[in-house]
Amino acid sequence: MTVFRLTTKTLTNYKPLVPRFYTKNNDKNYNIIVNTNVLKTRTLCTSSAVYCSSELSSSDRIRNIGIMAHIDAGKTTTTERMLYYSGYIDRIGEVHDGDTVMDYLDQERDRGITITAAAITLPWEKHQINLIDTPGHVDFTMEVERSLRVTDGAVLILDGSAGVQSQTLTVWRQANRNNVNCIAYINKLDKPNSDLDYTLTSMEKKLRVAPLLTQMPIGEGKELTGIVDLIEMKAYVWQKSAADLGKKFQVISQDEMKTSMFNTWKEANQKREALIDKCCDFDNKLAEEVILSESYDKVPAGALREALRRITVSSDNTGLVTCLGSSYKNIGVQPLLNAIINYLPSPNDKSYSFLRLYKKKLCALVFKIVHHPQKGVLSFVRVYSGKLTNKSTIYNINKQQTEKVGKLMVAFADEFREVEEISAGNIAVLSGLKLATTGDTILDPSLRNKEDPDSMEESLLLAPIVPEPVFFCSVEPPSLAAQKQFDYALECLAREDPSLRVSQDNDTGQTVLGGMGELHLEIILDRLKTQYKVDTDMGKLQVAYREIPYKSCSIDKTFERKLLDKTHSVQLNLSLDINEGSGTSSVEWSTARETKDQLANLKPHVKKAIIKGISAGLSTGPLLGYPVLDSVITIHMAQVGRASSLPMITAGASTITRELLKQTDIRLAEPIMSVEIIAEEDVVTSVLQDLTRRRGEVDYTTDRSGEGEGLAVLKGSVPLAELRGYSSELRTLSSGKANLSMELSHYQLMSDQDQDEAIEEVTGFSKR
Repeated sequence: MTVFRLTTKTLTNYKPLVPRFYTKNNDKNYNIIVNTNVLKTRTLCTSSAVYCSSELSSSDRIRNIGIMAHIDAGKTTTTERMLYYSGYIDRIGEVHDGDTVMDYLDQERDRGITITAAAITLPWEKHQINLIDTPGHVDFTMEVERSLRVTDGAVLILDGSAGVQSQTLTVWRQANRNNVNCIAYINKLDKPNSDLDYTLTSMEKKLRVAPLLTQMPIGEGKELTGIVDLIEMKAYVWQKSAADLGKKFQVISQDEMKTSMFNTWKEANQKREALIDKCCDFDNKLAEEVILSESYDKVPAGALREALRRITVSSDNTGLVTCLGSSYKNIGVQPLLNAIINYLPSPNDKSYSFLRLYKKKLCALVFKIVHHPQKGVLSFVRVYSGKLTNKSTIYNINKQQTEKVGKLMVAFADEFREVEEISAGNIAVLSGLKLATTGDTILDPSLRNKEDPDSMEESLLLAPIVPEPVFFCSVEPPSLAAQKQFDYALECLAREDPSLRVSQDNDTGQTVLGGMGELHLEIILDRLKTQYKVDTDMGKLQVAYREIPYKSCSIDKTFERKLLDKTHSVQLNLSLDINEGSGTSSVEWSTARETKDQLANLKPHVKKAIIKGISAGLSTGPLLGYPVLDSVITIHMAQVGRASSLPMITAGASTITRELLKQTDIRLAEPIMSVEIIAEEDVVTSVLQDLTRRRGEVDYTTDRSGEGEGLAVLKGSVPLAELRGYSSELRTLSSGKANLSMELSHYQLMSDQDQDEAIEEVTGFSKR
């Protein structure tokens, strides 16, 4: 790292070849920071001090965005172009070459997929973009969930030849659940089988949005050379053989288009009118502008751009600004960066109800943990209010303890640059936090309230939703000598990845890993071997079943334990009712008149301990120890001994709940996966027969062969137990002519025969 100290006068005349940020020191001089590190044969052209520039310090000039899409839609390729055009890197890396900035894990480079969300900060048009590149594979949906939890906006990338795919729907629902405002980018329009109209129709039908197409392609398929900006009616044309990899492009004005590209201008004018007409359905201010202008042609570009921003920022994603391009062919990425700046919200555009509790004091959410080989434990945080400073003290309200920040940094994929201060609206990386985990809220120490512990719940920020694992396997270290390193490695991995469940089998003493899929567990085992040098032995993959009661019952029981000279007791009257199809279990307090007064006398912390115990009891069913679904536990009466401690109350409630579950009839339910297979016509029959053999049901087949693609889209549902190893088997069956994507759909009751087979597989003993 080289630091140049320049005066204000010198800075005015200094024109670097690439964008750089400036830090201001105490004597009113400026530090120009140029990074001379080399990553994978490429020079990084960015600075470590992103937040101190007077131009970029305003929250209005910050964009916290996520890049989300179905697997292989071009997220990382698009991000790589953004870094190159912004001046962050001096050479474009490719996913298939394994040398991209954002895919820095060995497992990502080897497989050509994104596994962990990577954050990076880049400049564009005097704005600061904090960008998070998220995975597209369903096994790593937790990475998408926690990334979208802290972003204000997102770019939804679609494959122009495939439209809306299964994982596209998943990430779209995640964005809506987290109130993330989106724009869309239709990628890969250079492919011979790309179809813009089909993609737009699939967006309308599947996403239930109105695509607001702000651009028009110039050329089709391999002949794609550029786009027309329908806002300003300008054409952008890229040279196919350009040595600068799309950094330079030709801009053709509206007047030039009328003379040299009349047909293109005429078509673009029609599409602009259609865009304005659609926008008027969502924005009254633009509609008034059209009425006053008495013509679509007279609507200025500025008014249309402002309307599109209002639609994006204020709507519930029903009107979706849509851009076009081909990132791999270096077409359309710079206009996409402009769209991010123009339409996606800044931190000031978002309102959060919890900020009234903190005003201008520090409030931040920990959304990611990374164990760095040199820097130790790194905590990624989104700052919502106040500011973070180097070496400051923070209060972790979840752990109810204070900690001291080691270093305050900014993330550039796997590079981290130290800064002195980070303000609200930004994403930061903290070192030195030993207690923080994903979902923890950190505050200014002065906000610590010891007198009112019940106010803590209101102060907690909404943590990311952690999905339940669907696959399990046992793992063992190669020897007793490696046990310590094995335990440490699993502890680190589980802290990094909340969707990874590490538990101990009480009967066998084995360590059991629970994950979101085969690939998820495969990556974990690979990281154990390569990153932590522990060559583990893995047992057979087991499906995560669920247990569902189908008979109501009740219990009135007293739990009593004597420890030393104290007697701990809790008496509960519980009833279990069936809530068919809910997919969850819940705990309720009785509202009956005869029990309402008695329950009202219980202290709040006692009630929490009882509910915690009942929930723990529901997490292990009586049949195979899997969680219990579709049930409602109602508490009719609860009495607690005076000397009873909270842990013993929780233990008692859990024990009574398990006794209640033994009185009902329990059935196994298996996870059913929603499957989407895109296959060439000549292998469709073989794939259909194979799915039927696996107890699958194909809902419908969408045949696109009439449009010249020669492809069929098969959609259906298949039990997860039948899909172990199916990805590789499908490639063999179809000779590589079929692609699979799947996600968890629901849990379904098993037949008696299938249930007996599942019990035998899990326990090793036949029920017959």
